[in-house]
Amino acid sequence: MGEKRRLEKEIEKAIFEIAEGNGESLSVIYDNMAQMIFSIALGVTENRADAEDVLQETMIDIVKYSDSYRAGTNPKAWILSMARNNSLDILRKRKNYISLDDETLRYIESNESKEDAERYIASDAAALLSALEEDEREIIILRIYAELSYIDAAKAMGISVFAAQKRYQRAMKKLKSINGGDLG
Repeated sequence: MGEKRRLEKEIEKAIFEIAEGNGESLSVIYDNMAQMIFSIALGVTENRADAEDVLQETMIDIVKYSDSYRAGTNPKAWILSMARNNSLDILRKRKNYISLDDETLRYIESNESKEDAERYIASDAAALLSALEEDEREIIILRIYAELSYIDAAKAMGISVFAAQKRYQRAMKKLKSINGGDLG
């Protein structure tokens, strides 16, 4: 079993244990997903304090809604959907949409390895991604950082798979044109 699949099984098991009243299993999810939840929240809210609030609220929601998780679905996508919704709730409350101003992964070609992607993490990525629409930034973060498939990213965003693919392609085209065709 691959590392990714093993991790999904571990997270799914923790969700079921939480639903049965074992609150200590939340640490398994936190240890494996906190950075990803924080990054998604930061990409959406564009504010560190708000991203920290989203992380905390998402952990609370995992406990609150663990009994509604369906076995065999993608637990990462389920958790990231909660993080996204909590992030959007903060934006609605704030009613202030500003450009990215902090850590975000830079877009790279989808055929490059995760190690290549990690090499492209840079402070200027925020400036590059700030030129994108919110939904385009979100699909980039879900596909590249969270490593979700188009199907799972579409579920997390509440859109069709076709729409997710088109947003990703549109974002890629914009990023390439902004960066003179070079993303590496």
